Amino acid sequence: MLVAIVLLVLGLLLLAYGADRLVFSASILCRSLGIPPLVIGMTVVGIGTSLPEIILSLSAVQHGMRDFSVGIALGSNITNILLILGGAALIHPLKISSALLRRELPLMLLVALLCGLLLADNQLTRSEGFCLLAMAVIYLWGIIRLANNTRPLTGDPLTHEQLAELPGEDAGNTVACLWLGVALVLLPVATRMILDNAVVVADYLGISELLMSLFFISIGTSLPELATVIAGTLKGEGDIAVGNLLGANIYNTAIVLGLPALVSPGRIDSNAFTRDYWVMLGVSVIFAVICLRKHRRIDRLTGAFLLCGFIIWAAMLWFFPMMNNQ
Repeated sequence: MLVAIVLLVLGLLLLAYGADRLVFSASILCRSLGIPPLVIGMTVVGIGTSLPEIILSLSAVQHGMRDFSVGIALGSNITNILLILGGAALIHPLKISSALLRRELPLMLLVALLCGLLLADNQLTRSEGFCLLAMAVIYLWGIIRLANNTRPLTGDPLTHEQLAELPGEDAGNTVACLWLGVALVLLPVATRMILDNAVVVADYLGISELLMSLFFISIGTSLPELATVIAGTLKGEGDIAVGNLLGANIYNTAIVLGLPALVSPGRIDSNAFTRDYWVMLGVSVIFAVICLRKHRRIDRLTGAFLLCGFIIWAAMLWFFPMMNNQ
């Protein structure tokens, strides 16, 4: 059991590192192709924060673990807002000055509502997966168009911060290809370590794969978001902290849930809708309300409120077994 836990944690760390290196190399290669830096920052780097969830979800369904994928999507969204945003605001209050964020919030809520409609019948179909992925494509098209129409020198504060996240000009294609090779080796090894040992831990604890991925794995796959948000918070860059979480939640719902539905449709655990979806939707609405407040600031009190929400959610999962119809 102890060995399984160590290997599971190691796998999550390797997954996060491999995804980071993949985004790093992809950003350099895209720049060499003449793609504008702002487009790279708002797409490649944006998707990069959800890359661990995407890779792990796709690998899980290929091993017949459909509920595992659903748990990752829902759990990561809940964790991002309650734990990561709450913790970041507690460290340092976040000021939100970006109009881009307020334009993307309605889309996040729309995707969350669509997710509920698709989960209500306790199964995922290819047509539902296509709908979710179509939402991701529309979102990507929108931010690419927005990036092309934004002037980096005088534009939105979020665009300045996203440009600063790109690799330096001294990083060449040779370095990018080397890191790409490292990432392509690490990622499949990491996902196999996670899936194999997650099953062992879940069996030992007597919990379902949905609950295992919803809580434990979603915390682990949120490591890139945690690193980005804390870094942005300490620099006083509230927009990039909140913006990364907003984009990650859209991708988590649309891609992390959409790809498994497209690749391996079928029935899912009823708890995904009756228990977990409503928590995710409620948390998403709270996130939107916080970001749209007039003073545009996430203070420490709000951060403490979100962290308390995470603790209550965790307690309900673990100390009230009647909620888990396993």
